[in-house]
Amino acid sequence: VRIGMPVGAAILLVSDFTSLLARHPGLAVELVVSEYADDLVAERLDLALRFEQPADTSLVSRALTTLASAPVAAPAYLERHGAPEHPSDLLKHTCIVHDMGPGSTHWAFTGPEGAVDVEIGSVFRSNNSLVVRQAALSGYGIALLGDPLTLTEIRAGRLYRLLPKYVARRRQSFVVYPSRRHLAQRTRVVIDFLVEQFRQLDVRLRD
Repeated sequence: VRIGMPVGAAILLVSDFTSLLARHPGLAVELVVSEYADDLVAERLDLALRFEQPADTSLVSRALTTLASAPVAAPAYLERHGAPEHPSDLLKHTCIVHDMGPGSTHWAFTGPEGAVDVEIGSVFRSNNSLVVRQAALSGYGIALLGDPLTLTEIRAGRLYRLLPKYVARRRQSFVVYPSRRHLAQRTRVVIDFLVEQFRQLDVRLRD
């Protein structure tokens, strides 16, 4: 089964595939790691993880969970520059942008006074979420990253969550695949596995 998924999701899930393959000895899995999986047919994918509904109406999409994001920074950066107290303070800080296409520099928050939108200027950006996380860990600046990518680092004190009074964007995650009419049993097994893993991830994030 060829699965398209962003690098961050692949890192989070790769160890879990061990149990899936152990339960289904005849199953083989190939992870096609890319921040974008635009065309399942052209890329010969059986299914893909996405963070938006597919524009292709021939695809089936199944909601997994809603993932939150938050601005984070390393202790070394905060010791040098301090922490922002309001989203507008980000304009005075060095920010690291995860480039996911149009709108990547538009950081939206909801706080005590309602919606607050900030257009981030950045001299460092990457389309790879792990590169952005590593830049934040190195103390370069502030990054807006999904909670699954930063949970372990925050608990270990390597990153700090900033602006606790403000909620950053939330993105719905989906598993998308071709019409279920001819869906192979092996693909169904992987879809059910991903649904369960994201359910468990949601529980861990709420703990």
